[in-house]
Amino acid sequence: MPLPPGLATVTVTGRYAYPDGTPMAGSVTLTPTPRVLTSATLGVILLGPSSAVLVGGFFQLVVLATDDPDVSPVGWTYRVDEHLAGNDQRAYELALPAAAPLVSLPAVAPTDPAEGDYLVVTGPAGVEFRYEHVQASPASVWQVQHSLGKYPNVAVINDGGRVVYADVDHSTTDLTVITFPTPYSGRAVCS
Repeated sequence: MPLPPGLATVTVTGRYAYPDGTPMAGSVTLTPTPRVLTSATLGVILLGPSSAVLVGGFFQLVVLATDDPDVSPVGWTYRVDEHLAGNDQRAYELALPAAAPLVSLPAVAPTDPAEGDYLVVTGPAGVEFRYEHVQASPASVWQVQHSLGKYPNVAVINDGGRVVYADVDHSTTDLTVITFPTPYSGRAVCS
């Protein structure tokens, strides 16, 4: 059942595969804790588990953000249950704030340090290849001269602290042009 309009949502995705790339079978369930929330505009909201079956190893769910300002309490979590064929079931708690509207579950899932063998390898301190561009006045096109000598990953954050999706064109290995449908101010983090 879809959520009522006006509530902040997070899209949770995931791809599960064996080391050889073969897709896993199974399902993922997100259960809100608590299951009864109160909205200033909608009244009582009863939430149940959201489940998805892996199709070709992939899944996608759209769920209520755990910090929606219109919902009380705030700061709650989801219990994530992964049921993967041929593997033990795994369960953990996860907050899904609105500031991260798209989350890849395997990228944020906790690991069990008691499983497997670990070898700590130390080396010299690395050089941070990162540049932060600040766009103080709103503009539809940002020219980001980062001088990193590569085509960096780019995260755009508006003045409200939210991730903004835009057209990113790597003109050269030192210049990135970011285009928006409407003017924005904020920052672009290149790494």
